This record gives sequence, C-alpha cells and structure tokens, in this order.
Amino acid sequence: MLLKKLSGSPVKRDLAPSLQDDELLEGVARQVTSDINHFFSKDRLERAAIESERLRLARELHDGVLQALTGATLQLEALSRLIDENPHAARNRLRMIEELIADEQRELRTWIQKLKPTSPALMASQEELATVLRGLCQRFERQWAIVVELNIPESGMVSRTLGDEIYRLLQEGLSNIGRHAHAQIARVEVRILRDSVRVVIADDGRGFPFSGRYDALALNAQGIGPKSLIARVASLRGSLVVTSTRSGSLVEINLPVDGVETRARHAGLFHTS
Repeated sequence: MLLKKLSGSPVKRDLAPSLQDDELLEGVARQVTSDINHFFSKDRLERAAIESERLRLARELHDGVLQALTGATLQLEALSRLIDENPHAARNRLRMIEELIADEQRELRTWIQKLKPTSPALMASQEELATVLRGLCQRFERQWAIVVELNIPESGMVSRTLGDEIYRLLQEGLSNIGRHAHAQIARVEVRILRDSVRVVIADDGRGFPFSGRYDALALNAQGIGPKSLIARVASLRGSLVVTSTRSGSLVEINLPVDGVETRARHAGLFHTS
C-alpha cells in the first residue's frame, strides 16, 4: 500500500520558502555568526596567546634556572660528604658551585631582559652562536665532569629567537645526560640548513629505560622519553627522534625556521615592556 502511494501521482507542493523559513534561516545565521565571532574574538585569542606564553615561560624557567639549581643542589650534597674526607677537594668543588651560581645569575638577568619586546628578525652570526654554546658546554663540563664535543657550522646565520631555542634545547638535553646517563662523553652538533636547523645530542651513557628508535608520536603514545624536550620541540613545530641503547642515547631534532619565528611573533604581542 505504501509503495503504491509513493509511486502514484506526485503531490503538489509550493517550493518557495515561506516567511517562517526565512526567519528560521536568519536566526540560524545570526547564531552561527555570533559563535564564530566569539571563537575568534580578540579577548579569546589574547587569552589563548597568554596561556601559550605562560607555558613557554614556565618551560624556560624549568629548563634554565630550575635545572641549574638542581645541579647546584647535587653538587652541595657531594660537597657535604667531601668536607671531612678531602678538604682541598671540597674547596675546589665549592668554587665550582660559586661559578655555576654566578653564571646562572648572569643568564637569569639576560633572560629577564629578553622578556621585553624584541624583533625576531634580528640575526645572530655563527660566531655569536658558537660563543654562547661553548660557554654552555664548558659550564656543563665543570658541573658534571663530562667531556662535551661541540660541532657547529663554520658559517651561517640564525635569528636570535631561533638561537635562544637551540640554546634551551641543548641546555635541557645536556642536563638530562648529567642527571641520568652516567656518561663520560657527550656530543653536540648543530647544522644550519636553508629552511631548518638540525640539532643532535648524544652520549655514551646507559641510555634511556627503553631500547630502540622512536619518534615523538611513539614516545608520547607510550609515555616515555625526555618529556620536556618533546614538548618544547612540538611547540616549535619541529620533529624529534630518540635512539636508545645500552651504550648510549641519540636525540635528533629538526626545527623549521618558520615555525620558530611564527611562535615568536605571536608570543611577542603580549610581552610587557
């Protein structure tokens, strides 16, 4: 019976939209427009950018000052055991701690200055980058008694924003080696390419608590690997691969230049002078 009705003469219907339909569509359009305006509103975007900037600042403090204080604390614990056993060695260790704290004070002052508005277009030469990275490696050697082999390009330029990110990545990676790897030698390599920068951090220690080669997606899925490094690289739209064996670890990072500078431009809108 239903098939017969459906196959019968077509029912005549006025296809022209009614006034009620117009009002309904207009109401939906207003609601959609309101939702879009709310989602992309200046306040909402500013709040999102501020939250992103807070996360960046928290990561900077964690990778810089907090790591340095952790290192100083470990040195002081070792010093307390040396005082009675070897006063001469204790005095030398104390001087090292004093130098470490002084270095971090200077770095913290520089970091605070960088909170002021800057232009991501300002460039740093290879020589400037090499100077700051050598200083970082030398402080690490004094702090952890681990030899660092630094390999950087003989020419090239990067933005100061990108240079800062490279510095922080190496600082975090070396700190992880000092605290966990039980290594004797660390190797750091920076290669400046046309559209990206490649950073390699390796050591001859005992590796991570897993074996194999994993990218950031696999590391996140299993909840393993250097979480702070993974988060920092992700925020820069870069890629990260970790290779871990019983004879050491290898961290390979690739940073796209445009990803780093795009984040800097968004974050720079909300610095305070």
